[in-house]
Amino acid sequence: MTNLFCRLFIAIILTFVSTVLHAQTFKAERLKKAVEVLGLQIVKDSLMPDTTLSLKSKDGRSVCLRTDLMGEIEHVGIPLFNDIMRFLQPSPVYDFLEYAALNWKYKINPNQLYLSKVIFKKGSWELLLRGRLNECECFIENREDKLYVVTWQSAGQDVAVIGIPIEYELLNNDTRRNMERDFIKHLRESNVIVKRPKPTIVDENNLSLYGIEDLYVLPGKSYIVSLLNQNVYYKLTTVYEAADTVINNKPVTINVEGILPVVVNDPEFPAESFANLLNCNDSSVPDVTIELDFHLSNYHREHISMPLSRFKAFCRQQGCGLYFACDGVHGDIVRGVLFASNLPKGYNHLLSLRISKAQLFTDNPSVDADVYLYIPPIDKEKLFGIAPTKKSGVKLKLQ
Repeated sequence: MTNLFCRLFIAIILTFVSTVLHAQTFKAERLKKAVEVLGLQIVKDSLMPDTTLSLKSKDGRSVCLRTDLMGEIEHVGIPLFNDIMRFLQPSPVYDFLEYAALNWKYKINPNQLYLSKVIFKKGSWELLLRGRLNECECFIENREDKLYVVTWQSAGQDVAVIGIPIEYELLNNDTRRNMERDFIKHLRESNVIVKRPKPTIVDENNLSLYGIEDLYVLPGKSYIVSLLNQNVYYKLTTVYEAADTVINNKPVTINVEGILPVVVNDPEFPAESFANLLNCNDSSVPDVTIELDFHLSNYHREHISMPLSRFKAFCRQQGCGLYFACDGVHGDIVRGVLFASNLPKGYNHLLSLRISKAQLFTDNPSVDADVYLYIPPIDKEKLFGIAPTKKSGVKLKLQ
């Protein structure tokens, strides 16, 4: 009878854990498989958005698990780096090595050929698994955007030294095809409701004169080069606002004239108007419908239509900053590029955009986008025809 109760109790626990596991969402199938293989018991409601937990695998090993801003599990791995270093020096190295060490030990992915690209000058996968390296001092060196060299030290002595080729698919422990598929799946399932605020009055003191067109710019952040930015363009415009007052002891509503900076949406300035459509988050411009034509690996294509505000919100939830540049006006077509950039994790989503002038100034504009997912960070000299710098010709060695 006792054995019967024990078996019944274990079955209930396993059912509970399985239910919680399936209720939790994962950013990639490999993460779900890792949780299953390790036997991690996730307590219901313990995973809040943007949370890191320390859990025990079924064989007693300490494992870290992290969720993103939407509460999805985005990382499972052996703790190899301390949290302060992660905060001060963002890098794709952290998640790669912490998951790769798990994969080497537990064979989560049966194809482990990619692990052979990791170069150990000192140490081994066994050392990573048992060394408590998250308590050591650590340094990461980027050698000419070709190789990361990771060094752990204790009392000034090297504990482990590893070289990792800077290849996006390697650093994400996954294939491009799987990453693209997961991105599109999560984008389709996203139910982000974006409420854009009303336009805010901009302080003229924050504006800078732009060119010779009597335009003004509110400078935003830039990506690599100043041409790719988050700038918003304004023009001083006469506006009339209703104001209540009292004349001859009677309440009266009058129109008050004023000159205020207003977001440019003018056929005379198509490039600046296009930038404002892409960069403005309030209702000073219409919400654009974006027709996303995904160019995927193996020449596959997929199409999704949605509000631009929803797409941008989804990208921000993935940790991306958004930067736009107008590529020029060609006849009746205005062209531009939009970068959704996640530099800490080492990738960009690149959107090549086009819109007709007739669409640009309608109440419900629609922009066409050719989308290329998970593009590595682009060198400054490769953007917009900037002349390349002379290569050093140095051969990289782990020494």
